[in-house]
Amino acid sequence: MIKSILLAADASQHAVVARDQAIALAKAYGAKITAVNVLDVRLLEMPPYLDYAYPFETIPVSQFPVELLEGFRVKAERVLEDARLVAADQHVTVETRLEEGVPGEVLAELGDAADMIVIGKRGEHAKWGKDLLGSITEGVVRRATTPVLITELEVSPLRSFAVLYDGSHPANQALKLAADMATHRQGSLQVLTAGGKPEEIAQLQDDARQYLQAFSLPVAYRGLEGGPVQVVPEHLKEEPADVVVMGKKGHSILQRLILGSTAEHLMRVLPVPVLLVP
Repeated sequence: MIKSILLAADASQHAVVARDQAIALAKAYGAKITAVNVLDVRLLEMPPYLDYAYPFETIPVSQFPVELLEGFRVKAERVLEDARLVAADQHVTVETRLEEGVPGEVLAELGDAADMIVIGKRGEHAKWGKDLLGSITEGVVRRATTPVLITELEVSPLRSFAVLYDGSHPANQALKLAADMATHRQGSLQVLTAGGKPEEIAQLQDDARQYLQAFSLPVAYRGLEGGPVQVVPEHLKEEPADVVVMGKKGHSILQRLILGSTAEHLMRVLPVPVLLVP
Protein backbone atom coordinates (compact mmCIF):
# COMPACT_ATOMS: atom_id res chain seq x y z
CA MET A 1 0.00 0.00 0.00
CA ILE A 2 2.91 2.37 0.69
CA LYS A 3 5.20 2.54 -2.33
CA SER A 4 6.31 6.17 -2.16
CA ILE A 5 7.03 8.44 0.81
CA LEU A 6 7.56 12.18 0.78
CA LEU A 7 9.85 13.29 3.60
CA ALA A 8 9.83 16.90 4.78
CA ALA A 9 13.52 17.54 5.49
CA ASP A 10 14.97 20.43 7.47
CA ALA A 11 17.61 20.96 10.15
CA SER A 12 15.34 20.44 13.18
CA GLN A 13 15.53 17.50 15.59
CA HIS A 14 11.93 16.64 14.75
CA ALA A 15 12.93 16.35 11.09
CA VAL A 16 15.80 14.00 11.97
CA VAL A 17 13.28 11.72 13.67
CA ALA A 18 10.94 12.04 10.68
CA ARG A 19 13.82 11.00 8.43
CA ASP A 20 14.58 7.90 10.49
CA GLN A 21 10.88 7.05 10.69
CA ALA A 22 10.53 7.35 6.92
CA ILE A 23 13.55 5.12 6.38
CA ALA A 24 12.11 2.44 8.68
CA LEU A 25 8.80 2.55 6.79
CA ALA A 26 10.55 2.41 3.44
CA LYS A 27 12.46 -0.70 4.52
CA ALA A 28 9.28 -2.40 5.71
CA TYR A 29 7.44 -1.69 2.47
CA GLY A 30 10.25 -1.58 -0.06
CA ALA A 31 9.13 1.98 -0.74
CA LYS A 32 11.04 4.88 -2.25
CA ILE A 33 11.61 8.15 -0.43
CA THR A 34 11.69 11.65 -1.85
CA ALA A 35 13.27 14.06 0.64
CA VAL A 36 12.22 17.66 0.06
CA ASN A 37 13.52 20.87 1.56
CA VAL A 38 11.61 24.03 0.72
CA LEU A 39 13.39 27.36 0.84
CA ASP A 40 10.77 29.62 2.37
CA VAL A 41 10.66 32.72 0.19
CA ARG A 42 8.91 34.55 3.03
CA LEU A 43 12.12 34.46 5.07
CA LEU A 44 13.51 37.29 2.97
CA GLU A 45 10.81 39.51 4.42
CA MET A 46 10.82 38.14 7.98
CA PRO A 47 13.95 39.19 9.96
CA PRO A 48 12.91 37.27 13.14
CA TYR A 49 13.58 34.04 11.27
CA LEU A 50 17.17 34.77 10.29
CA ASP A 51 19.58 31.92 10.89
CA TYR A 52 22.28 33.60 12.90
CA ALA A 53 24.53 30.55 12.59
CA TYR A 54 25.67 32.13 9.33
CA PRO A 55 27.94 35.20 9.27
CA PHE A 56 25.62 37.67 7.56
CA GLU A 57 26.35 40.61 9.83
CA THR A 58 28.94 42.05 7.42
CA ILE A 59 26.69 41.85 4.33
CA PRO A 60 25.44 45.22 3.04
CA VAL A 61 21.71 45.67 3.42
CA SER A 62 21.18 45.89 -0.34
CA GLN A 63 22.80 42.47 -0.83
CA PHE A 64 21.41 40.84 2.28
CA PRO A 65 18.39 39.03 0.80
CA VAL A 66 20.44 37.37 -1.96
CA GLU A 67 23.19 36.27 0.40
CA LEU A 68 20.66 35.13 2.96
CA LEU A 69 18.89 32.92 0.44
CA GLU A 70 22.21 31.43 -0.66
CA GLY A 71 23.07 30.64 2.96
CA PHE A 72 19.79 28.80 3.41
CA ARG A 73 20.39 26.98 0.13
CA VAL A 74 23.76 25.68 1.32
CA LYS A 75 22.25 24.47 4.58
CA ALA A 76 19.31 22.84 2.77
CA GLU A 77 21.63 20.98 0.43
CA ARG A 78 23.57 19.69 3.42
CA VAL A 79 20.37 18.49 5.11
CA LEU A 80 19.28 16.66 1.95
CA GLU A 81 22.68 15.05 1.48
CA ASP A 82 22.66 13.87 5.10
CA ALA A 83 19.27 12.25 4.52
CA ARG A 84 20.56 10.52 1.40
CA LEU A 85 23.67 9.18 3.14
CA VAL A 86 21.82 7.96 6.26
CA ALA A 87 19.29 6.16 4.08
CA ALA A 88 22.04 4.64 1.93
CA ASP A 89 23.53 3.09 5.07
CA GLN A 90 20.16 1.37 5.53
CA HIS A 91 20.09 0.29 1.87
CA VAL A 92 17.25 2.70 1.15
CA THR A 93 17.42 5.00 -1.86
CA VAL A 94 16.41 8.61 -1.36
CA GLU A 95 15.76 11.11 -4.12
CA THR A 96 16.37 14.69 -2.98
CA ARG A 97 14.63 17.86 -4.10
CA LEU A 98 15.33 21.48 -3.20
CA GLU A 99 12.32 23.69 -3.86
CA GLU A 100 11.40 27.33 -3.30
CA GLY A 101 8.05 28.67 -2.17
CA VAL A 102 5.74 28.50 0.84
CA PRO A 103 6.70 25.19 2.53
CA GLY A 104 3.24 24.04 3.62
CA GLU A 105 1.83 24.57 0.16
CA VAL A 106 4.77 23.06 -1.74
CA LEU A 107 5.03 19.98 0.48
CA ALA A 108 1.30 19.29 0.31
CA GLU A 109 1.27 19.66 -3.46
CA LEU A 110 4.24 17.32 -3.93
CA GLY A 111 2.78 14.94 -1.36
CA ASP A 112 -0.33 14.47 -3.45
CA ALA A 113 1.75 12.24 -5.72
CA ALA A 114 3.04 10.10 -2.82
CA ASP A 115 1.37 7.44 -0.70
CA MET A 116 2.38 9.12 2.57
CA ILE A 117 3.94 12.33 3.84
CA VAL A 118 6.24 12.08 6.87
CA ILE A 119 6.90 15.34 8.71
CA GLY A 120 8.12 16.38 12.14
CA LYS A 121 5.68 17.94 14.57
CA ARG A 122 7.80 21.08 14.85
CA GLY A 123 10.26 22.70 12.46
CA GLU A 124 13.62 24.39 12.90
CA HIS A 125 11.98 27.73 13.77
CA ALA A 126 9.97 26.21 16.62
CA LYS A 127 11.73 28.38 19.20
CA TRP A 128 9.86 31.41 17.81
CA GLY A 129 6.46 29.83 18.26
CA LYS A 130 4.43 28.72 21.23
CA ASP A 131 1.98 26.35 19.54
CA LEU A 132 2.26 22.59 20.00
CA LEU A 133 2.28 22.16 16.24
CA GLY A 134 4.56 23.87 13.76
CA SER A 135 2.94 26.22 11.26
CA ILE A 136 4.44 24.36 8.29
CA THR A 137 3.21 21.02 9.61
CA GLU A 138 -0.26 22.44 10.12
CA GLY A 139 -0.24 23.85 6.60
CA VAL A 140 0.69 20.46 5.17
CA VAL A 141 -1.96 18.63 7.18
CA ARG A 142 -4.69 21.02 6.14
CA ARG A 143 -3.87 20.90 2.43
CA ALA A 144 -2.67 17.34 1.86
CA THR A 145 -4.85 14.80 0.08
CA THR A 146 -2.56 11.93 1.11
CA PRO A 147 -2.02 10.49 4.61
CA VAL A 148 0.33 12.55 6.81
CA LEU A 149 2.43 10.99 9.57
CA ILE A 150 3.41 13.59 12.19
CA THR A 151 6.41 12.44 14.19
CA GLU A 152 7.52 13.30 17.70
CA LEU A 153 11.05 13.69 19.13
CA GLU A 154 11.78 9.97 19.29
CA VAL A 155 11.54 7.32 16.59
CA SER A 156 8.50 5.14 17.21
CA PRO A 157 8.65 1.40 16.46
CA LEU A 158 5.23 1.73 14.78
CA ARG A 159 4.04 -1.68 15.89
CA SER A 160 1.05 -0.87 18.08
CA PHE A 161 -1.63 1.19 16.35
CA ALA A 162 -4.60 2.89 17.98
CA VAL A 163 -7.31 3.66 15.41
CA LEU A 164 -10.07 6.16 16.16
CA TYR A 165 -13.08 4.65 14.45
CA ASP A 166 -16.46 6.35 13.95
CA GLY A 167 -17.64 4.64 10.78
CA SER A 168 -17.02 7.64 8.50
CA HIS A 169 -15.23 7.31 5.17
CA PRO A 170 -11.98 8.84 6.53
CA ALA A 171 -12.19 6.49 9.54
CA ASN A 172 -12.63 3.50 7.25
CA GLN A 173 -9.59 4.60 5.25
CA ALA A 174 -7.67 5.01 8.50
CA LEU A 175 -8.66 1.51 9.63
CA LYS A 176 -7.59 0.07 6.29
CA LEU A 177 -4.20 1.78 6.35
CA ALA A 178 -3.53 0.93 10.00
CA ALA A 179 -4.32 -2.73 9.40
CA ASP A 180 -1.96 -2.80 6.44
CA MET A 181 0.83 -1.07 8.36
CA ALA A 182 0.39 -3.31 11.40
CA THR A 183 0.62 -6.34 9.13
CA HIS A 184 3.87 -5.11 7.57
CA ARG A 185 5.28 -4.24 11.00
CA GLN A 186 4.02 -7.46 12.63
CA GLY A 187 2.15 -5.32 15.09
CA SER A 188 -1.19 -4.97 16.83
CA LEU A 189 -4.28 -2.78 16.73
CA GLN A 190 -6.59 -1.04 19.14
CA VAL A 191 -9.91 0.08 17.69
CA LEU A 192 -11.25 2.97 19.76
CA THR A 193 -14.78 4.29 19.44
CA ALA A 194 -16.07 7.14 21.59
CA GLY A 195 -18.70 9.86 21.64
CA GLY A 196 -21.88 7.89 20.92
CA LYS A 197 -24.62 5.87 22.56
CA PRO A 198 -23.60 2.41 23.82
CA GLU A 199 -25.54 0.64 21.07
CA GLU A 200 -23.99 2.88 18.39
CA ILE A 201 -20.51 2.23 19.71
CA ALA A 202 -21.19 -1.51 19.77
CA GLN A 203 -22.36 -1.46 16.15
CA LEU A 204 -19.31 0.49 14.99
CA GLN A 205 -16.98 -1.85 16.84
CA ASP A 206 -18.72 -4.80 15.20
CA ASP A 207 -18.29 -3.20 11.77
CA ALA A 208 -14.57 -2.81 12.40
CA ARG A 209 -14.35 -6.38 13.69
CA GLN A 210 -15.90 -7.73 10.50
CA TYR A 211 -13.40 -5.88 8.33
CA LEU A 212 -10.40 -6.95 10.41
CA GLN A 213 -11.34 -10.65 10.34
CA ALA A 214 -9.35 -10.93 7.11
CA PHE A 215 -6.14 -9.93 8.94
CA SER A 216 -4.06 -12.13 11.21
CA LEU A 217 -3.55 -9.42 13.79
CA PRO A 218 -4.06 -9.14 17.54
CA VAL A 219 -6.85 -6.57 17.90
CA ALA A 220 -8.37 -5.00 21.01
CA TYR A 221 -11.76 -3.30 20.69
CA ARG A 222 -12.51 -0.50 23.11
CA GLY A 223 -15.73 1.48 23.47
CA LEU A 224 -15.03 4.64 25.44
CA GLU A 225 -17.56 6.72 27.31
CA GLY A 226 -17.31 10.41 26.55
CA GLY A 227 -16.00 12.58 23.74
CA PRO A 228 -12.81 11.52 21.95
CA VAL A 229 -10.96 14.72 22.84
CA GLN A 230 -11.41 14.00 26.53
CA VAL A 231 -11.21 10.21 26.77
CA VAL A 232 -8.67 9.16 24.12
CA PRO A 233 -5.62 10.80 25.79
CA GLU A 234 -6.64 9.30 29.13
CA HIS A 235 -7.15 5.86 27.59
CA LEU A 236 -3.71 5.92 25.97
CA LYS A 237 -2.12 6.47 29.35
CA GLU A 238 -3.53 3.09 30.40
CA GLU A 239 -3.11 1.30 27.07
CA PRO A 240 -0.30 3.04 25.16
CA ALA A 241 0.18 2.88 21.41
CA ASP A 242 3.12 3.72 19.16
CA VAL A 243 0.94 5.76 16.81
CA VAL A 244 -2.63 7.06 16.70
CA VAL A 245 -4.40 6.78 13.34
CA MET A 246 -7.49 8.85 12.60
CA GLY A 247 -9.48 10.26 9.74
CA LYS A 248 -9.06 13.88 8.74
CA LYS A 249 -12.63 15.13 8.73
CA GLY A 250 -14.12 18.25 7.20
CA HIS A 251 -12.15 17.92 3.96
CA SER A 252 -12.85 20.86 1.68
CA ILE A 253 -12.73 20.05 -2.04
CA LEU A 254 -12.23 23.71 -2.91
CA GLN A 255 -9.62 24.87 -0.41
CA ARG A 256 -8.46 21.72 1.41
CA LEU A 257 -8.03 23.78 4.56
CA ILE A 258 -10.56 22.38 7.02
CA LEU A 259 -9.92 19.77 9.71
CA GLY A 260 -12.39 18.05 12.00
CA SER A 261 -12.24 19.48 15.51
CA THR A 262 -11.33 16.10 17.05
CA ALA A 263 -8.42 15.53 14.67
CA GLU A 264 -7.16 19.09 15.08
CA HIS A 265 -7.13 18.89 18.86
CA LEU A 266 -5.61 15.42 19.16
CA MET A 267 -2.83 15.97 16.63
CA ARG A 268 -1.70 18.91 18.79
CA VAL A 269 -1.81 17.32 22.23
CA LEU A 270 -1.06 13.63 21.86
CA PRO A 271 2.55 12.79 22.84
CA VAL A 272 2.87 10.04 20.21
CA PRO A 273 3.03 10.14 16.41
CA VAL A 274 -0.30 10.82 14.71
CA LEU A 275 -1.26 9.54 11.26
CA LEU A 276 -4.01 11.59 9.67
CA VAL A 277 -5.89 9.98 6.78
CA PRO A 278 -8.11 11.91 4.30
